[in-house]
Amino acid sequence: MNGETLQRIVEEIVSRLQRRAQSTGPEHGDAERYRAQSTATLSVTQLRDADCPALFCQHASLRILLVDLPLLGQLADAETDDAAARKIHDALAFGIRVQLSLHSQLLPVIPVKKLARLPLVFTDEHGLPLVLHAGSVLSYRDVALLSRGRVVVHRKCIVTAMARDAANARNIQLIKQE
Repeated sequence: MNGETLQRIVEEIVSRLQRRAQSTGPEHGDAERYRAQSTATLSVTQLRDADCPALFCQHASLRILLVDLPLLGQLADAETDDAAARKIHDALAFGIRVQLSLHSQLLPVIPVKKLARLPLVFTDEHGLPLVLHAGSVLSYRDVALLSRGRVVVHRKCIVTAMARDAANARNIQLIKQE
């Protein structure tokens, strides 16, 4: 590639970036502010088929509906054999906020300790927040700042009396794995 061609390419990129910076979002305000507030909601099948670079450029967060147990296992074990698991890891690498929606029936069997370490946000199928607690003791401090939703703890976790009382007072359901 000669210098003249390279110069034209650079000028074209700069002009496109300037146009993008001056353009407005679909509703009001600038495109970057719209991107910062937008969320793409996809099923696992749609995620597998999605064009991720375009998706990551257009949205600041990603919501994946009703994730299945095999995909959760692959995420927990950092396996990227499945296209959906690979794309979720790519989204995290791009700095995209990833929210996974889980069916309530999966909560007793998910790998809590491994998933709790990942920078993911979990909700149940109704949109209520799920907190995966990987510690050996669930204390008042862990429940005090929560307002609603569910806390999933592994089977060997000790739940203090104050944590249980605080959870009941705040309508937080404690789910202990079997």
